[in-house]
Amino acid sequence: MSLHDTVVIGASAGGLQALTAIIERLPATLEACVLVVIHTTPSEDGVLPRVLERVSALPVTFANNGDALKRRHVYVARPDAHLVVTRHGLGLVHGPRENGFRPAIDPLFRTAARELGPRVIGVILSGALSDGTYGLSLVKHCGGIAIVQDPGEAIISSMPLSVLKDVDVDHVLRASDIAGAIERLTREDADAEGGHAMAPPKDLEPQLRSKETRVAEMQDLFGPPSALTCPDCGGALWEVQDGRVLRYQCHVGHQYAPDNLEAEQREAVDGALWSAVRVLEEHAELKMRLARRVKAGGLTAMSEGFAEGARDAHEQAQRIRSLLFDSGSGGSAADAPKRVRRTSSSGTAADGRRSGRRAAKTRRARRKG
Repeated sequence: MSLHDTVVIGASAGGLQALTAIIERLPATLEACVLVVIHTTPSEDGVLPRVLERVSALPVTFANNGDALKRRHVYVARPDAHLVVTRHGLGLVHGPRENGFRPAIDPLFRTAARELGPRVIGVILSGALSDGTYGLSLVKHCGGIAIVQDPGEAIISSMPLSVLKDVDVDHVLRASDIAGAIERLTREDADAEGGHAMAPPKDLEPQLRSKETRVAEMQDLFGPPSALTCPDCGGALWEVQDGRVLRYQCHVGHQYAPDNLEAEQREAVDGALWSAVRVLEEHAELKMRLARRVKAGGLTAMSEGFAEGARDAHEQAQRIRSLLFDSGSGGSAADAPKRVRRTSSSGTAADGRRSGRRAAKTRRARRKG
């Protein structure tokens, strides 16, 4: 009889409280290995095992390369490394970020599902956006059990809601009830729940060093790429539909759920617009310097042309700046480029001369009038 002997848990913003509620209720006799990914930053202190071990009846440690999947043990993903399951045990890889994170939830769930099939119990807790939805869909696809924290209880409900939208979950539970469900399921035949196990998908696993993905292979698997580019590396993105789950993947392995990709693009737009503000202000400063220099040389008309260009550049910078501030109070920074009037403010001396000639013609016309 095959048992559910591997539990994978994914959490992000607001998930530590729920994770703690689960870990503190798991019995010391749990006949399963527990693998945990919680989104962290590369510079974050590695204190999560110590935090969890204070309340856990099970030993809690960071995972190491080559660790066996030991029952009655909790393994936690290290900062800046994906935790994956291989045929040889656990692996830590500094592979491509997924959904903007390393460690990410999808690589753990995906590799566990492919290696262990119906033996896996997948749990998604509180978090923003939708990392983990694709991974949990593979857990179900391969015959495992899918559990999601009740969105009404989750501090940040986006990840649970995303799962409920795209995955046929087996249990929607409060965090305090998840541990009891896990303990019960580990004593049951893995074929008793979770549905019929299907063969793992044949697409390549980007987080395994042995799996090198080439552009030609991506085209064979998924057809031509989309017109979108990867926020991480700038490469082409393929739009991939796995059942109800849509994702975007580049050939080096960066992957994004649609809402994660939108968030990355929004951040890129925000950065680009602030860069435009900086460049335009610097451009205005340069033109004012040129205006003062040529004025000192007696070229008044040219000086006025440069000064006019400086004012134009400054006004454009302030226009974009206002749009950025407005986007933070209900608008979208991603919409800002559509509303910015397309103008040019080059910094060449020729522009200064042309502006100077226009200003001189205006003055002559006024004198004649």
